Amino acid sequence: MKTRFKIIVFSLFLLVQQVSFAQQKIGMVTLSGKLKNFSNQVVVEDLSEFQYLLPQTGERIIIPGEDASFKISFPVKAANYFRLGRNTLYLSPGDRMEVVIDKNNPRNASFTGKGAEANNYLKNTPFPKGGSFLEAGTLIKNTPEATIEAVEASAEIRRKELMAATGLTTEFRRLETARIKADLINSLLSGENYNGMILKLKGNDAETYALRYKEAIKPKLIVYGHNFVDASLMKMTVYRDIAADLINKRTKAKLAQPIRDWYMAEELVGEMEKAKNKSELAKFKEKITQIKTISYQKAANQMLQQLLSFGKGDEAVDFTARDLNGLPVKLSSLKGKVIYVDLWATWCGPCMHEMPYFEKLKVQYKDNPNIVFVSLSLDDTDEVWKKSVESRKADGQQWLIDRNKLHAYNIVGIPRILLIDKNFKIADMDAPAPSSAEAAKAINQLL
Repeated sequence: MKTRFKIIVFSLFLLVQQVSFAQQKIGMVTLSGKLKNFSNQVVVEDLSEFQYLLPQTGERIIIPGEDASFKISFPVKAANYFRLGRNTLYLSPGDRMEVVIDKNNPRNASFTGKGAEANNYLKNTPFPKGGSFLEAGTLIKNTPEATIEAVEASAEIRRKELMAATGLTTEFRRLETARIKADLINSLLSGENYNGMILKLKGNDAETYALRYKEAIKPKLIVYGHNFVDASLMKMTVYRDIAADLINKRTKAKLAQPIRDWYMAEELVGEMEKAKNKSELAKFKEKITQIKTISYQKAANQMLQQLLSFGKGDEAVDFTARDLNGLPVKLSSLKGKVIYVDLWATWCGPCMHEMPYFEKLKVQYKDNPNIVFVSLSLDDTDEVWKKSVESRKADGQQWLIDRNKLHAYNIVGIPRILLIDKNFKIADMDAPAPSSAEAAKAINQLL
């Protein structure tokens, strides 16, 4: 017995060691703490260059508890940028942090544990879509020269903050040094968009200012853009926003090709997602081969395979939900009708915002027997779901289902609308929301 016990213990030890080694090899990141002023579903969003090239995944969804607490672990193959609310994160394999993030005030975030230094530094990172150092236009001045001076001053403050930060890896410091320059270029390029809005110039005055501004930033862009074509920086959103402006005829093909390939891949993926059927999708196989950078070519192919595996024109995958009486009900029981499925949950703020519009849409088609509206909740418990339905006095098809039963539909975020035609085939995997005028148009095309 003792010998057998030792064998079992040793075997368990080996198993634990193997699991531990496997996790280290995959690279797990663990985040826990509190998320303030968030909706009840939060996604740790990939901000890397593959953000929109690869199919979405549900492995980074957070559903905070009633006290806003959460804990999540997910794989990260290599150090990369992510976003949680309005905070940019830099996560490396093996990071384990306690996090407190307030969506309304990203600069009040706090990070402790392995990986904290980089993320505490990132709290003050400017948001690229707001013009980076322009701070959503607040730094626009009465003259182009004054605006440029204000932007450069903000960039210099950021450089000093980076120099003073401690505990940062060499790679992270390299990337953030480049980010400051990219933010500076982005700010200069974006300034013209804010001039009219902030300075309220019109007619000839606006045109004159715009010309002066373009001339003023031209030499600055040449200086800051010199030797700044670097495909390894594409993992930063702000660099992707300006990379095309950095490439010119003198740029070496070896440096420019990966960046051009990224833009090509992004464009192709966008076109694939708009394809009406699989016949149209199949035409992209040849187009994808034109992408020379293998990683982008593979990503585009992966997205294509995802879209070809199940989507528009395919027969809907049946599933079984439960109605308000607790009885099983199948999606296939509605065959022969156009089916508009609204996926929602009581903890999803945007979902609840759509509810009045969903009810109005139902009323609009109440006399049409060829369409049925299904309100499909992903709530964890019957109680909260039923309470919501009753409080709204909602009628019709009110169903509840476990998200895991919808694997084929790749439900990552909600609200989400599935639209199925009379032949029980997918018309749209992400149809217009009830609040959109396009919803009725999409339905009418199928009736």
